[in-house]
This record gives sequence, structure tokens and C-alpha cells, in this order.
Amino acid sequence: MNDTKSDFAKPQENNANDTPMSLALRQLQATLTGPLYWIINGSVILLAAMAGPYFTLERLSFPERLVFWSIALLGSGLLMTFLSIYAYRLTAHRNWNWALIAILAGAAGIVPVMALLYLAEGLVTGFTDGWYDWVQPSSLFVSVAPPLIAVTLMVNLAIKLLDADPPATEPPEHTQAEIASPALSALHKKIPHHLGHNIVTVRAQDHYVEVTTTKGNAMILTRLSDAAAQLEHHDCLRVHRSWLVNLSRVVRIEQGANGPEITMTNDQRIPVGRRYRAAFDEAVQARVDGSSNKMDRPVENG
Repeated sequence: MNDTKSDFAKPQENNANDTPMSLALRQLQATLTGPLYWIINGSVILLAAMAGPYFTLERLSFPERLVFWSIALLGSGLLMTFLSIYAYRLTAHRNWNWALIAILAGAAGIVPVMALLYLAEGLVTGFTDGWYDWVQPSSLFVSVAPPLIAVTLMVNLAIKLLDADPPATEPPEHTQAEIASPALSALHKKIPHHLGHNIVTVRAQDHYVEVTTTKGNAMILTRLSDAAAQLEHHDCLRVHRSWLVNLSRVVRIEQGANGPEITMTNDQRIPVGRRYRAAFDEAVQARVDGSSNKMDRPVENG
């Protein structure tokens, strides 16, 4: 992501076939390979072993508490980290209410975390008679549910704030053209929030289109012809039966084996279909001549 945002989401790594689950698993892997996660977990385990919550101070020795909380917190931390990340990815992909999904994610972790606490007790005590009687399930539920839901909400709120675009205090002069630009199209509104609205290309993929922005890719259920109609006033032009490009993102035109090929700002190479060449040449010439008031980037002919 850009320097002004968190390292949580890295859109440049997103592929067209990525799902919220695959993105969440990838982010979980990145989180677990970093030292910060383990430093935080180790600190929390040590503090819990010293403080002895959930009546562990009265029942267990310090080494036993250390084992107890290592089992309970490492397992629950891994579970809740995944659920928090997945909740964020799901809301970003589906445009669902992030708070509701975060609450549901926290609720989904209640029973597994309770089971981990009972398992930790059994392992520490050797599963002796009455090892599961140290606390009533109803009491444990009341103790576990509120903090899990609250933490999941806070984590998702923090991610949402870190991933938001920073407010522009002094917008540069060239943004005046952006202020006068057309309102977002229906296709723009379907793009996941974390990918932004700066479209580079749109490619037909069966019943979907693969929308590539400056931050990554996403699959959207629509026809390419519908996408072309929606982006007509957004400097986008259909150049092939399977491709639509943003003319402001074209950096080079070269002659390929089967005709002209366009190179985009993200190094994508797009063929120009025979039936679309006249319209494309006209649009390029208009931009070169400066007759198009949408032009913000020169096109180089290779």
C-alpha cells in the first residue's frame, strides 16, 4: 500500500482470483512471520501468568500458570487474529457493514476460546478428576464473550482507520480537473474500497470483468459492454473485444506482430483489435493535439 497507509493490506499483491479467505490467509502468514506478533503474545502471556486471572492464581503455581496461559493465549490469539483479518477482508470485498461483521467474527470465536481454556486446564492438571469443574461454562461465557467482541471491533476499526485515505490539507493545483470529473460510475462503486477508483484496464472474463486499478485487481459481475457504457465519460475506451483501457494510463503504443499494442502505466500490454483501431487512433490523436480536455498524460508512440 502507499507509504501513507498501513502495511496491513498490500493491494499490489492482489490477484484477480483472490478471495477474502485467500487474502486473509496470506495476511495471517505475513503477520505470523513478523516479530511484533510474538513479542506482544509473549508479553501478554507473561503478564497473565503473573496476574493469574480466571482463578488461576489461587489454583496453579507460576510454572503451571505459564503453561496454562501459553496454551490458551497462543491458540486464542491465532484464532482471533485470523477472524479479525477475515472480517476486514470480507467487508472490503463485499461492502458489508464492518461493525456487524466484526461482532459476528468475535462471536464466532467465543466457543473455541472457551474450549481452549478448558483444554489448558486439563493439560496442566493432567486431566485429573474434576479438571473441568474449575469454572461453570455459563460464567466462562460471560467472562469471555464481551472482551472477544470488543477486541475484534477495535482491531477492525484500527485497520479501517489505518487503511483510509489521509485527508488532503493542501490539494495541488492539478486536482481541480479531478474536482470537475464525472461522478463515480456504477462500476466504480462495485470496486472493493481498498483498491480505490483509479481504473487502469478492464478485461472480460466469462460473465465477469477483471478490473485493474492502480492498487490491484478485482473480479466484478458485469458484462464488458456494460462496463464500457458506464465508463464512457471517464476517459476509458474499448480497444479490443476483451479489453477496455483508461486512456490517461497509456504510456506507449508499439507495433506488435498482429497490430498495435498498448503499454499501460502498470506495464500491462494490451492489443488493439482491428475493429477498434479507428476509434482508438482518433482518441489518441485528440489527446496529442490537446483537443481532449481530459488529457493529463502524454501518449508516446513507439
